[in-house]
Amino acid sequence: MGQKKQKINFRIFKSYEPFKKTMKLIILLTSLFMTCQVFGQNIILPDGEYMDTTSNTDTKCKNYNAYYYQVGGKYPESSSSVLKEVRIFQQKKNKRYFGSGYITFRFTVDCEGKVMKKIQVMQTDEMYKPYHFSRDLVNELFLFFNTMKKWKIAKTKQGDVFNYFAFIAFKINNGKVINIIP
Repeated sequence: MGQKKQKINFRIFKSYEPFKKTMKLIILLTSLFMTCQVFGQNIILPDGEYMDTTSNTDTKCKNYNAYYYQVGGKYPESSSSVLKEVRIFQQKKNKRYFGSGYITFRFTVDCEGKVMKKIQVMQTDEMYKPYHFSRDLVNELFLFFNTMKKWKIAKTKQGDVFNYFAFIAFKINNGKVINIIP
């Protein structure tokens, strides 16, 4: 014998229209957020100043406390090439800065050749004494640093990949980058 078909009461979906508008707003804000330039979050701790401090504990990468010079992990482009790139990058920003010394980013490269979070920022004057440059200059150099994506993957003789520590220093003279170390 036949079963009666039940009618679905669509009146319960009257509240769908405000939900639809809310979802459109969330999607719009999310896409806007994804296209914005993000600056590093500066946090000053007793052991130093850090940017982009979201900790990332990557269990798939081994850690032998190796440094870039032990694994041949210097950035594959020459310092003079990187210097040209940072100057072009800064010219596009068209800002004027002051101060002389060094801004150094110390970081970890993971087993996939990617820079891990929790990047230490060290700032010194020309005599290597603690100094603070304009936050805008540090953020600008941090944005440039984030464009550097060619870090070497470190491997043992057996082929195991692992993390290593690296740094890049920007030598500043009267607010302009004049050298890259190493």
